[in-house]
Amino acid sequence: MSGTTSRTLAAMALAAICLVRGSATFGQTPEQEKMWAEQRAQLQAEDKIKAEHLAKEREARRADPMAWVRTLDPLASGGWLFQSVAADGSWTIYSTEHQMKRSGHLVTAWLRREFPEPQRSGDGGGDVYLSDVEKVQYDCGKERARVLLVIYYTENNLAGSQQTEEADPKQARWDPIVPGTQSELMFHWACGVVSAGTRPR
Repeated sequence: MSGTTSRTLAAMALAAICLVRGSATFGQTPEQEKMWAEQRAQLQAEDKIKAEHLAKEREARRADPMAWVRTLDPLASGGWLFQSVAADGSWTIYSTEHQMKRSGHLVTAWLRREFPEPQRSGDGGGDVYLSDVEKVQYDCGKERARVLLVIYYTENNLAGSQQTEEADPKQARWDPIVPGTQSELMFHWACGVVSAGTRPR
């Protein structure tokens, strides 16, 4: 047997020994593998059930968005009035004339939003919430709006723990009112434009 062959066989033997030792140290026993496989299968089954349940809920909301809205508390003491609900039932919005302020072409008002599924505050990386209120300022002359304050609630109906985000009025960004959107609906309401059931100026 040549020296090269001997060295090759020795290296293979050493690798085999290391593999056996590594398996004994870091490997899984058949019982562990079976247990973990069962746990994975259980988690997958639970995820599937949750996904199917969520799909049924979304289908029901699409079929009748108002059915979900009727489960919410109107919170009449705050003067909240229903304004609109998304066609797929993914959100609903309320308005109130409480604390509404007018100064020339500017109108400041509170809006309330409710969601059937958890949302994320900020740019989507913040805390989870199911309802919020926004203090919005509308420029009725230039048809634009900006959010001055947002309070997020972990539960529907403005319940649960809350988190506040407040903008500096001097730096708050104005956004244009886009036709056919939620912002246009609330702009017409706040500015008193006679449109789709809103009150006159």
